[in-house]
Amino acid sequence: MDDRSLIQEQRRFFEDLLAYLRDELEARKDPEAAEQRARMFASLAGKAGRDQVLEDKRLAEAGFVYLFEEGKRRVRLLEELSPLDAPAVLAEMERTAAVSAEYIESDGATYVIEYGGRKLVTSDPGDPSAPLRVRWRELKGGWPPP
Repeated sequence: MDDRSLIQEQRRFFEDLLAYLRDELEARKDPEAAEQRARMFASLAGKAGRDQVLEDKRLAEAGFVYLFEEGKRRVRLLEELSPLDAPAVLAEMERTAAVSAEYIESDGATYVIEYGGRKLVTSDPGDPSAPLRVRWRELKGGWPPP
Protein backbone atom coordinates (compact mmCIF):
# COMPACT_ATOMS: atom_id res chain seq x y z
CA MET A 1 0.00 0.00 0.00
CA ASP A 2 1.24 3.49 -0.73
CA ASP A 3 0.08 6.92 0.38
CA ARG A 4 -2.14 7.31 -2.72
CA SER A 5 -4.54 4.66 -1.42
CA LEU A 6 -5.05 6.48 1.88
CA ILE A 7 -7.69 9.11 2.34
CA GLN A 8 -6.43 12.55 3.33
CA GLU A 9 -7.24 12.16 7.04
CA GLN A 10 -5.43 8.81 7.17
CA ARG A 11 -2.38 10.36 5.48
CA ARG A 12 -2.40 13.20 8.01
CA PHE A 13 -2.74 10.72 10.85
CA PHE A 14 0.18 8.62 9.60
CA GLU A 15 2.39 11.73 9.26
CA ASP A 16 1.39 12.79 12.80
CA LEU A 17 2.19 9.30 14.04
CA LEU A 18 5.64 9.44 12.43
CA ALA A 19 6.26 12.87 14.00
CA TYR A 20 5.24 11.50 17.41
CA LEU A 21 7.55 8.50 16.97
CA ARG A 22 10.47 10.76 15.97
CA ASP A 23 9.92 12.81 19.14
CA GLU A 24 9.67 9.62 21.19
CA LEU A 25 12.97 8.37 19.75
CA GLU A 26 14.67 11.64 20.66
CA ALA A 27 13.31 11.44 24.21
CA ARG A 28 14.43 7.81 24.58
CA LYS A 29 17.93 8.71 23.32
CA ASP A 30 18.42 11.72 25.61
CA PRO A 31 21.27 10.70 28.00
CA GLU A 32 20.02 12.75 30.95
CA ALA A 33 16.43 11.55 30.60
CA ALA A 34 17.57 7.95 30.11
CA GLU A 35 19.66 8.13 33.26
CA GLN A 36 16.71 9.55 35.19
CA ARG A 37 14.44 6.73 33.88
CA ALA A 38 17.15 4.17 34.69
CA ARG A 39 17.31 5.39 38.31
CA MET A 40 13.51 5.39 38.58
CA PHE A 41 13.11 1.88 37.15
CA ALA A 42 16.05 0.60 39.17
CA SER A 43 14.32 1.84 42.33
CA LEU A 44 11.17 -0.02 41.28
CA ALA A 45 12.50 -3.17 39.59
CA GLY A 46 16.19 -3.33 40.49
CA LYS A 47 18.88 -4.18 37.95
CA ALA A 48 16.33 -5.62 35.50
CA GLY A 49 14.51 -2.27 35.42
CA ARG A 50 17.72 -0.34 34.83
CA ASP A 51 18.86 -2.80 32.15
CA GLN A 52 15.53 -2.45 30.31
CA VAL A 53 15.87 1.36 30.20
CA LEU A 54 19.42 1.11 28.88
CA GLU A 55 18.31 -1.41 26.22
CA ASP A 56 15.47 0.94 25.27
CA LYS A 57 17.98 3.79 24.86
CA ARG A 58 20.25 1.60 22.71
CA LEU A 59 17.33 0.65 20.45
CA ALA A 60 16.29 4.30 20.15
CA GLU A 61 19.83 5.31 19.20
CA ALA A 62 19.64 2.75 16.39
CA GLY A 63 16.29 4.22 15.25
CA PHE A 64 13.97 1.40 16.39
CA VAL A 65 10.35 1.95 17.44
CA TYR A 66 8.02 -0.55 19.10
CA LEU A 67 5.13 -2.45 17.51
CA PHE A 68 2.83 -5.17 18.82
CA GLU A 69 2.33 -7.92 16.22
CA GLU A 70 1.24 -11.53 16.48
CA GLY A 71 0.94 -11.23 20.24
CA LYS A 72 4.53 -10.04 20.71
CA ARG A 73 6.36 -6.78 21.19
CA ARG A 74 8.63 -6.19 18.23
CA VAL A 75 10.86 -3.41 16.93
CA ARG A 76 11.21 -1.89 13.48
CA LEU A 77 13.31 0.94 12.12
CA LEU A 78 11.33 4.16 11.99
CA GLU A 79 12.35 4.81 8.40
CA GLU A 80 10.97 1.41 7.36
CA LEU A 81 7.47 2.04 8.71
CA SER A 82 4.61 2.19 6.24
CA PRO A 83 0.95 3.01 6.78
CA LEU A 84 0.34 -0.74 7.05
CA ASP A 85 2.33 -0.67 10.32
CA ALA A 86 0.03 1.88 11.96
CA PRO A 87 -2.24 -0.76 13.57
CA ALA A 88 0.76 -2.56 15.14
CA VAL A 89 2.30 0.72 16.37
CA LEU A 90 -1.00 1.80 17.90
CA ALA A 91 -1.53 -1.67 19.40
CA GLU A 92 1.78 -1.26 21.23
CA MET A 93 0.81 2.23 22.39
CA GLU A 94 -2.54 0.92 23.70
CA ARG A 95 -0.84 -2.06 25.35
CA THR A 96 1.68 0.21 27.06
CA ALA A 97 -1.09 2.50 28.30
CA ALA A 98 -3.06 -0.47 29.66
CA VAL A 99 -0.05 -1.97 31.45
CA SER A 100 0.88 1.44 32.86
CA ALA A 101 -2.64 1.87 34.22
CA GLU A 102 -2.12 -1.28 36.30
CA TYR A 103 0.82 0.30 38.14
CA ILE A 104 0.19 4.04 37.94
CA GLU A 105 -2.31 6.34 39.58
CA SER A 106 -2.58 10.00 38.74
CA ASP A 107 -4.63 12.91 39.95
CA GLY A 108 -3.42 15.09 37.08
CA ALA A 109 -0.62 16.64 39.14
CA THR A 110 0.95 13.72 41.00
CA TYR A 111 1.99 10.42 39.49
CA VAL A 112 2.24 7.40 41.83
CA ILE A 113 3.91 4.26 40.48
CA GLU A 114 3.74 1.06 42.52
CA TYR A 115 5.67 -2.04 41.50
CA GLY A 116 7.02 -4.97 43.47
CA GLY A 117 5.97 -3.46 46.78
CA ARG A 118 7.84 -0.23 46.04
CA LYS A 119 6.27 3.16 45.46
CA LEU A 120 7.56 6.17 43.53
CA VAL A 121 5.83 9.56 43.61
CA THR A 122 6.63 12.18 40.99
CA SER A 123 4.95 14.95 39.05
CA ASP A 124 2.53 13.74 36.38
CA PRO A 125 4.21 13.86 32.96
CA GLY A 126 0.89 13.44 31.14
CA ASP A 127 0.35 11.05 28.26
CA PRO A 128 1.58 12.48 24.97
CA SER A 129 0.19 9.46 23.07
CA ALA A 130 -3.40 10.04 24.25
CA PRO A 131 -4.47 12.35 21.38
CA LEU A 132 -3.13 9.93 18.77
CA ARG A 133 -4.80 6.97 20.43
CA VAL A 134 -8.14 8.81 20.46
CA ARG A 135 -7.80 9.70 16.75
CA TRP A 136 -6.84 6.12 15.98
CA ARG A 137 -10.07 4.81 17.51
CA GLU A 138 -11.96 7.02 15.04
CA LEU A 139 -9.87 5.98 11.99
CA LYS A 140 -9.00 2.34 12.52
CA GLY A 141 -12.29 0.94 11.22
CA GLY A 142 -11.54 2.36 7.77
CA TRP A 143 -7.82 1.61 7.81
CA PRO A 144 -6.66 -0.64 4.97
CA PRO A 145 -5.87 -4.18 6.19
CA PRO A 146 -2.21 -5.27 6.32
